[in-house]
Amino acid sequence: MLQNLADLSSEISVVIIIIIILVCIGFLFNVGEEVPKRTSEEMELLPYVRKEIEMTATPVEYWRGYARQGVIHQKKPIPGVARSLEAIQTSPKTQTQAVRAMRGGEFIGNRMRFKVKVFNESPYTITDVRIFLISYPSEALRLVSKDDDAYYSKIEPNGFRSPSFDFLPTQDCVKGEICGGVSFVDMKGQPHTLTTKPFVIRSVCDLLLPDQIEPKEFELKLKKLECGEVAVKVTDWTPEEMHEKALRIVEDANFYEVSSNIETDNGIVHAKISGLAKGKYTGKSVAVELLISGRSSKKGASCKIRISGEDQAMILPAIDDLKERLSAWLCPMCSSPLTLANVEDLRSGKVITCPFCSVSIGR
Repeated sequence: MLQNLADLSSEISVVIIIIIILVCIGFLFNVGEEVPKRTSEEMELLPYVRKEIEMTATPVEYWRGYARQGVIHQKKPIPGVARSLEAIQTSPKTQTQAVRAMRGGEFIGNRMRFKVKVFNESPYTITDVRIFLISYPSEALRLVSKDDDAYYSKIEPNGFRSPSFDFLPTQDCVKGEICGGVSFVDMKGQPHTLTTKPFVIRSVCDLLLPDQIEPKEFELKLKKLECGEVAVKVTDWTPEEMHEKALRIVEDANFYEVSSNIETDNGIVHAKISGLAKGKYTGKSVAVELLISGRSSKKGASCKIRISGEDQAMILPAIDDLKERLSAWLCPMCSSPLTLANVEDLRSGKVITCPFCSVSIGR
């Protein structure tokens, strides 16, 4: 009995000792564990979020709200920088404002000559200037030269270059647009490109040959041709002056004058001019009839242009060509068109000199 009690007490002692050892180990572990340190971000947020934590479910929800409403909206542009950037974007100044490109063209003999003139109006020299053709009606015009561009190493301030490009027509009717371009490098080494306004070509009369025919045969021929017509009103000439002008235009447009007559009935002038031509390349016939009417010796006359032709494609360009010629002011000596400045001087009663034949003109 005594032996059993001794064994039980020894077992209890062992259990108590084990419990004491475990408690000591746990105490030592808690003492050695470091207290987690707050990050700098958490320390910075605590003064701002202390009052709001109590109103939010979790700190995470508040952090999201703070990042969305506080941090993002606190990003403000630097004063002055935004205004400077805006000024640069809204008012750029480029070198192209001081460089201009102009174009023009005319038929000379059996060729069509197209010119591009480049003006350097800047105070600096531009370099590597290239003037080139962008497009032209290749089905009706053939470029004579092998190159479709011209190169200049430089253009001085207030200087210009004006190359020309010659074309040979391949059809009796030429219509379309010629467009040129210019590229250059400014004084800062920046490249620029300019494009000219399209030069519109609608020409038939410059590509015709006079075709002699008798008036009776002419009337019979008209019955077989397609026709179109347009009326032109002029205010600067009397019917008699218009008749004289129309005679010059028919001859200048390469039509053979088949007939011409003018008569006056009760103060009203009626005049008629007819002519015939054929295409240089196809030989197809084109006929013209000009019907002029108006009060005798009174400014203001009407002119009806009627064009008949074997090729319908030639009718409208021929009408436009003659319409432009009839509306233009011509020199009474050489029939060359006068400039706008000459016309204004004539309308104001001044005497001018023809820029082509140097004859004095006055009204």
